[in-house]
Amino acid sequence: MFDILIKDALIYDGSGNKPFIGYIAVEGEKISAIGAGAPENENAKKVVDAKGLALSPGFIDVHSHSDRTININPHREQVLRMGVTTEIAGQCGSSRSPVAETMPPEAYDFLFKGGKFSFTTMQEQLDHLNTLPLGPNQCYFTGHNILRGNAMGLQARDATPEEIEIMQKHLALSQQQGSWGVSTGLSYVPGIYCNGHELAMLGKTAGENGGMYTTHSRSESMGLFDSVKECIRVAREGNVPVNISHFKCVGKVFWQRCEEALAMIDDAIAEGLNITLDAYPYIACSTTTLSAIPARFLEHGSEAFVKSLDDPDVVEEIRKEIYEINDPSWDNSMYYVGLENFLIVRANETPWAVGKTYADAAKELGMEPFYGMIHLLKANHAKISEVRFAMCEENVEMILKHPRCMVGSDGIYIPGDQSCHPRAFGTFPRYLGYYIRQRGILTREEGIHRITGMPAQVYGLKNKGLIKQGYDADLVLFAYDNIIDGGDFEDPFKPNEGIHQVYMAGQLVLEDNEPTGNWCGKYLTK
Repeated sequence: MFDILIKDALIYDGSGNKPFIGYIAVEGEKISAIGAGAPENENAKKVVDAKGLALSPGFIDVHSHSDRTININPHREQVLRMGVTTEIAGQCGSSRSPVAETMPPEAYDFLFKGGKFSFTTMQEQLDHLNTLPLGPNQCYFTGHNILRGNAMGLQARDATPEEIEIMQKHLALSQQQGSWGVSTGLSYVPGIYCNGHELAMLGKTAGENGGMYTTHSRSESMGLFDSVKECIRVAREGNVPVNISHFKCVGKVFWQRCEEALAMIDDAIAEGLNITLDAYPYIACSTTTLSAIPARFLEHGSEAFVKSLDDPDVVEEIRKEIYEINDPSWDNSMYYVGLENFLIVRANETPWAVGKTYADAAKELGMEPFYGMIHLLKANHAKISEVRFAMCEENVEMILKHPRCMVGSDGIYIPGDQSCHPRAFGTFPRYLGYYIRQRGILTREEGIHRITGMPAQVYGLKNKGLIKQGYDADLVLFAYDNIIDGGDFEDPFKPNEGIHQVYMAGQLVLEDNEPTGNWCGKYLTK
């Protein structure tokens, strides 16, 4: 007798092949039978009539930040409601481990934003993770910013060979204990200070230990082409698979560069290099306001930076560097996107500003936008996040259509937040509902492949991503004809439509948009 029989479903098996009407049977945690048409018998403990619904493997979010909030939000209900059964986190150069005794206090405070949720080793982190009632499965990368913080704090200089070796040793040990590779965040301190050689050496270590190099690259605007060249260099010199995270062109004056940047990646792939990318289905990005401050002002940490804002001369230096000098070596979003397009979504000390642009908030303060931003940064101890309306629909579609592009939410939501980017709640329903069904940028089967079988293959997720006999019974039952995201930038929390059931390891974890309480997520290893 089967444990579960799902019949009369339109089955998208995750391979990119055309769907078929059929059934699947589940025994324990595995898919035990698959067939077209009707099953010969319905001898099962539970029979699900899926007529009119699509059935696919569980969706894989290749760019998550779940590790930042997993301690306070282990259920990750908002993620299950998108149909996601596996998250790949530790992205953008940030991770919770390994934190060595050698990391200076100011570096620790800056990298963990004053919090204490960190671990000395990857093993310690996973031991803690295994005590939590997890929703989706988890995979973690090791953040380059943490490795650099261990070796040299926040210093704005090239690493010495000895310091690179320290980073490599920490990375290798983390991979031996379960890390999937190294991630970089090259528009953030301290990663922004490194050179290409350092990255290639860490990529080499990641590859030698069976992992990948995934990167929030150095520039997504003025320096886009050089940034892509750097990613290609790491793939070539490090002999490592490279994934370029949340690929995009930021700032209207740079939108026309998208096609040429993708062509550079195509040429590298044709050369034989293993390069992929991911993107989210929105025209707005989101990050911290600190990332829009010239990096040299952050070398001594966030507390010292906030204190420095009391000096009018320092504030004037920052203003000049953003609006007059405009150094091409970093992504100057305030200049190219504009504070009128920065929508504040987290500012705990000034909640009245949430939901307003910096320009509008500054107007209420009776200040010019730049000085209003400085005022709010000081008031919030530099802890502000915002959404930046910086991309265009044409490029979003071009990127999502690229044959090596997967989908990652890049979502961060802290329970209790007033707002956030809607990608934390709606990425996958929006991708399938708007871009695949309504816009038709890919076939429905290829759209499913990009969020199931393809990421499972790229990242080496065993027994994931396909509806195949013997594979894990991670499944999503949904209405392809009406799946769509509910949230928007005014209200990101509105419910999605179309997800009927989600299964993980053969257990029903979500039904009619509500979790069942079966918290069966695991940390996945290679």
